[in-house]
Amino acid sequence: MEHSGILLLFLCISGLVADSYGWGAACSGGPPGPPGPPGPPGPPGPSGDGELLEYSNWRQCAYYESTGTDNGIIKTCSFKKLYSNTALYVAFGGNMRSYGCSGCCIRWFFKFNGHECSNPTAVDGIIYQYNTHYINLHRHYNVEGVCEGLSAGDIDVSYWVGACSGFGYYDAYTGWNSVSRIIIQELAPSPY
Repeated sequence: MEHSGILLLFLCISGLVADSYGWGAACSGGPPGPPGPPGPPGPPGPSGDGELLEYSNWRQCAYYESTGTDNGIIKTCSFKKLYSNTALYVAFGGNMRSYGCSGCCIRWFFKFNGHECSNPTAVDGIIYQYNTHYINLHRHYNVEGVCEGLSAGDIDVSYWVGACSGFGYYDAYTGWNSVSRIIIQELAPSPY
């Protein structure tokens, strides 16, 4: 047993007791000392691309208007796109109808600064009706999609109505007796 004191002294000098029992716990028997000064700052980390949270940049333009425009702009909602590598999600929700025709097709679509989306394709929706010449149904529709390849900066997002390819112009109506809305949201680049 007399060797245990020598072993403890050796362990205290070599630092092995400090790692096992805490600083000074077995060697000095005293309380721990005060915390030391802060260490030097670490090296800078790698630069990131920034984080675009899903809800960080969006806008809703809601309005209570209606129009009988058959060919032209319905409404414009301006938007500031923050990044060049992001996409825009756009959606229209409101009443749309065609009337007084049979075998007719009316198209509603979005334009971005006066041009339809081409990446990946147009954001549009149609109403086609046949053999319903005098039925005047105003129904709620959603037209939505994603447009990529738009530069950062101010973008006028416009909702339009016009003819379907291969058809003429017919009696269209947009936004009857309810709120219509355009929603625009900037989306982070897709991983796909």
